[in-house]
Amino acid sequence: MSLLRKTPTCPTHGCELVLSHHGKKTNLGHYFIEVVGAPLLYCPRCLEKGRDTSVEIEPAASNAFLKRLVRVLETSEFPGLLHRPRIRVDFNPSKTALDGARARQLAAPDATPARSAGPNPSDEEEETRLEGIEPVEPRHTLDQLILDQDTLERIREATNVLISQDLIYETWNLSSVARTGRRVALNFFGPPGTGKTLAADALAHLLGKRILRISYAELESKYVGETPKNIKAAFAKAAETGALLFFDEADSILGKRLVNVSQSADNSINVARSTTLIELDNFNGAVIFASNLVKNYDTAFLRRMLAHVEFPLPATEQRERIWHCHIPHQLPLAADVDVEDLARYSEGAAGGDIQNAVLLAASYASMRQGAEQVVTLADLKRAIAFILDGKRKILEVDPGMGDRRPDWS
Repeated sequence: MSLLRKTPTCPTHGCELVLSHHGKKTNLGHYFIEVVGAPLLYCPRCLEKGRDTSVEIEPAASNAFLKRLVRVLETSEFPGLLHRPRIRVDFNPSKTALDGARARQLAAPDATPARSAGPNPSDEEEETRLEGIEPVEPRHTLDQLILDQDTLERIREATNVLISQDLIYETWNLSSVARTGRRVALNFFGPPGTGKTLAADALAHLLGKRILRISYAELESKYVGETPKNIKAAFAKAAETGALLFFDEADSILGKRLVNVSQSADNSINVARSTTLIELDNFNGAVIFASNLVKNYDTAFLRRMLAHVEFPLPATEQRERIWHCHIPHQLPLAADVDVEDLARYSEGAAGGDIQNAVLLAASYASMRQGAEQVVTLADLKRAIAFILDGKRKILEVDPGMGDRRPDWS
C-alpha cells in the first residue's frame, strides 16, 4: 500500500509529514541516468533543526523502472559517431512548490532510500562548478623540455595525430572508422618530478591551445555524488573553451573499478570511474592523463589511450642540463661549482629534486654573512643528498622483500 494513503507522522515530533518532489538518486553506478523529482515525505520541524528524516515513496517501483531503462540502454547499439545518450528521469514534471532552501536540503544524491547526504550545492553553485579553475596560456615549449630523445619522439608522434587531423580524418576518411571521433588521449607515466606536467604544458603550446589543469583534489567533493558531476564539468569546460585537458594524479579516477561493492563509498568510486569512461568516449578534443601509479589503471582506460609515454628519471646528460637550467645567473656561486660533477653526484634525482636542491642550497648560503654568502659546491651536494636520502628512507624496502625495489611504473 502506498504511503500516500496513510497519514504518516514524524516519530520525533508527532506532526504529519509533508510531501515533496525533490528527491535525487543515482541508479547504482549507471551515471548516464540522472533521477530527479522523486517523491519524498519529510518532517518540517526536523528540517528546521538541520536533520533530514525524509523517506522516499514507492522506491521499489521507481527502481524497477530504472533497471528496465538501464537494460534498454545496455542492449542498444550506438554505431559510428552516435554516442550513448544521457537520460534525465523526472518523476514530477509538474514540479510541486517548495522553497529553494528546503528543496536543496531534501535533494538526495544517493541510491534508495532517497535520503539526503547533507545539503547539496545550490543552483548557483551548479552553474559555477569548478569555479576558479580556468584554462591558462601555456608557458613552456617542447624545445625547453629536458627529456631523453625516445620520450620526445614518442610525444611528437602521438601529438601529430592532432596536428594532421584534417588530412587523416577528412582527406583520408579515417573519420568513417574512428569510433572515438577526433578525441586523442595520452597517458604520461613515471616518477614524480620527471616533467609530465611541463610536457603537457608544452603540448598545449604546440597545438596553439590553452591548458585546463585538473587534479583529483579539485574533483573530489564532500558531497556524495558530486565528484562525477565535477568530472563531467571538467570535460564540458575543456570542450567549451577548446583547451587541452590535463588530469594530474590520474590514477585516482582511472583506477580499477571495485568488484565487491560493500558500502556507498565503494559505489561512489565506481560511479566516478564510469563517468570518466563515458565522458572520455564523448570527448572530441585532446586530453592527457599523468600518474606515477599507472599499474593501478583500469584496462578499460588503457584501451582508450592513443599512446603511453614513459618519463624515466633523467640520465647524467639530462641532469647536467637540468642543473644549468635551475641555477639563475643572479645566484652567487662559488668558483668550485661544477655542474658536470653535480650531474654525476645526483644520480637518481628527478628534475623536481634538482630544483628543490638549488632552493635549499640557496637557503644555506643565505644564513651566512658577507663574502661567505655564496652557494658552494658543498652546499649543492649537501642539498641534493639531503633530498635523495629523504626519498630513499620513505621508499625503503621491507627486508622481507629481498632485492625488489619500488616500481614507479
